Amino acid sequence: MLREHTAGVERVLFTWPDRRFRYECRGCGACCKGHGIGLDVAAGQLVQLVARRPALTAFLRRRGDAITAFNPRDRCWFLEDDGLCRIENEDGRDAKPASCRLFPFNRVFRIGSYTVVDFNSVICPLTVGDEGISHAEVHAEIAGIQDPTVVGTKLPAQHPELEGQVFVETEREISRQMFAAPGDLTVAWGAQADVAALADECAHANAAFAAILGAGWSAPGAVTLTNAIWLTPSMRFNELYGPRQYGPRTHMSAVLARMWLAWLGFAALGEQLARRPLGIQELTTLWSEQAPLLHAVARWTECPSLKPGPIELPGVDPGGVVKSLAQAMIDNRKAKQPFAALVAKLPLDHVVRVTALKTAEAILRAGFSR
Repeated sequence: MLREHTAGVERVLFTWPDRRFRYECRGCGACCKGHGIGLDVAAGQLVQLVARRPALTAFLRRRGDAITAFNPRDRCWFLEDDGLCRIENEDGRDAKPASCRLFPFNRVFRIGSYTVVDFNSVICPLTVGDEGISHAEVHAEIAGIQDPTVVGTKLPAQHPELEGQVFVETEREISRQMFAAPGDLTVAWGAQADVAALADECAHANAAFAAILGAGWSAPGAVTLTNAIWLTPSMRFNELYGPRQYGPRTHMSAVLARMWLAWLGFAALGEQLARRPLGIQELTTLWSEQAPLLHAVARWTECPSLKPGPIELPGVDPGGVVKSLAQAMIDNRKAKQPFAALVAKLPLDHVVRVTALKTAEAILRAGFSR
């Protein structure tokens, strides 16, 4: 079954550039943290592990279709004090649990007969360079794992086969264009949206940054921009299929491109604070933390509105700022003002604006749900 899904690389989207990401395990143990191990039960891995370590039987549990090995501490039973894996040391790499062998390229998803292979850009200290991990290596590793709970997480889709094809082919072309010109802002934007609109979109982002943050938008330096471009396909995938869902996937193309542009502006501000370029891990965390503001900047010229009725207000709302914004969005059903005009009515204190817009994420999501 699995081989049918992974037989053709043309049906697989890898969210990183081929042979560009690499890592040298230094035994930091970050990948061995957590409270469970994903096992390739279908391939007999559980039987092998229990045969050599029978005490593990006492700590097995079922999560949906998966059987995992639980550990009570935030570290694997088999993580040695030197940061290395006892199973690999004693039995060899092939004996390691399947998800561990794949790490950090172990986020494998299915849409119909199409596959998306993503990587963990937060935990593992990946570096960018030549002679990195190849798509072929990861593809071969996945093909040898039989348990769909490890390499077969299904993504939500009404028409999986069609959506899988459109998503994989569209995102692969975006990746191809970006990776062909790393560090080129114009090319990266043009891969995602209308290149002729870039100047106007930068102006909108600059106006939003000035109003919300009290600082203008600018692109980051060459190294940070290049790192961001290497990372972009993964960020796009996780935004489209992650839990936030700022809008229907079929309507998110323009919004996602503008969120990406805002992300670069925050990366530039981060550079100023750090006084150095930002790496893959930092840029990933920056997107996740700043997503509500990325969304706010992306919607700057649109007209949000809310229907009267129960509204999800935050438990803490100093000065009732979020409540006033929600009311303004209700009133905006008739006024039809752009989001920029509604933000202009908030207190001028930029700290208040930043914290209020982050807190108002659910309200903004509802207000722009059209």
